[in-house]
Amino acid sequence: MDIASHWDTIYATKHAEELSWFQREPSRSIDLIGDTPPRGAIVDIGAGTSSLVDSLIDGGWEHITLLDLAPSALEATCCRLADRCGDVELVTGDVTTWEPTRSFDVWHDRAVFHFLRDADRDRYVQRATAAITSGGRLVLATFATDGPETCSGLPTQRYDASALAEIFAGGFTVSRADREVHVTPWGSMQSFTWVVLTRVG
Repeated sequence: MDIASHWDTIYATKHAEELSWFQREPSRSIDLIGDTPPRGAIVDIGAGTSSLVDSLIDGGWEHITLLDLAPSALEATCCRLADRCGDVELVTGDVTTWEPTRSFDVWHDRAVFHFLRDADRDRYVQRATAAITSGGRLVLATFATDGPETCSGLPTQRYDASALAEIFAGGFTVSRADREVHVTPWGSMQSFTWVVLTRVG
């Protein structure tokens, strides 16, 4: 399967409200990201068509990067932002092979990491470790151990906070862990594990 084409087709053929991960307000993300502006740099991994970027712009983030495999998702987001899109860096690419040109105070990922396995997961950890500044934060959400085993036709990995802490132990410590039950637009419930990992060393 061509994963990039798979996701691009999903975003090109469905409205945002038809996607299981849709949120009108990304309140949990905003809460865990916290305050870093005025000169803060943040990247949203697997940004899709999330409204998180709107809140980041409103919150005064100076350097915002959106990364996604699906160009159709980034195009839709840019159309929604209109004249505010010019100050946002849009990157079409795979996080496991991406070579960022800057470091970040915050790395946000709501529901990308749980699609990765083995070498791809290791590459993700390496890139996050290299890209996040000392003292910076990785805000990460994955399906919890009682969460879905598949999403959008793809298998997922499920984690609790201790498993995520172990995976990222080489460069991060857990500063916060939460659990969330997300309700999809059609009323299904999905359990998520959230962690805030602080970059050390």
